[in-house]
Amino acid sequence: MTFKPYPHARGDGSLGDGLAMLRARVARRIALGPYSRRVSIGFGRNLSVAIEPPVAKIPVRLRDFRPDDLAALFPSGGDEAAKRERDDVEWRLRAAAHGVLPSRCYVLEEVRSGRPCHVQWLTDPGYGDAVRRSGALPVLAADEAMLENAFTPKGFRGLGAMAAAVYLIAERARSLGKGHLVAFVDADNAASLKAVERAGFRPCSIRTRRQFAFGTFRTVRFEPRAGAVGRGARATPRDEGYGAHPGDGIQSEVDAREAEPPDAD
Repeated sequence: MTFKPYPHARGDGSLGDGLAMLRARVARRIALGPYSRRVSIGFGRNLSVAIEPPVAKIPVRLRDFRPDDLAALFPSGGDEAAKRERDDVEWRLRAAAHGVLPSRCYVLEEVRSGRPCHVQWLTDPGYGDAVRRSGALPVLAADEAMLENAFTPKGFRGLGAMAAAVYLIAERARSLGKGHLVAFVDADNAASLKAVERAGFRPCSIRTRRQFAFGTFRTVRFEPRAGAVGRGARATPRDEGYGAHPGDGIQSEVDAREAEPPDAD
């Protein structure tokens, strides 16, 4: 995840003016709480190595995002998680249109009905330091890309849609000249962890983000070996103090008071 959207955010990625920005800032600080810890597993895949394509339980195909997909992916009356994802897609579409994020949005659709059953982004090199640091993301080389913000609507979960989408997007990336893909998945998201591994990705790092005092202090730590993948994933003592994947451009630990811009998530 890079920036999460703020209410009234502008299309160019800025946050807006005056009271709207202040209300958004206060609400997000309160939501952080006095302390939180979030662990993600970093995955990578060498696109020159062929894998057996994962097969979904329904016939699917990949295509570019269309504006009418929003209503189908996020119907009215959905839960809060779906609402946040819709807000994020809308913000990312605006940011991509204004050049803030060099990203492409892809949709997996069910062949028989044409309904979108998964949405995910492919991010190219070139996003700014503010985005990289706020999202604790690696610096991408010219032949690398990153998968971000996957979402599967409730009616299509458990059908292998994400694994199929990740594989097909990886093939699209390869056709665009990419040689390596990376992705970060929350350590307690068992379904997504399984999906990226089915699509040929292998764990290579752990990213641990901590925040204290409602986001006043934040740290990010990368460690090079994922070890166990799942809710109990943690680094072993011998991993401490090492950086992430060689050449990723991120220190092993950074103090977010200096590393990220105000109001970044």
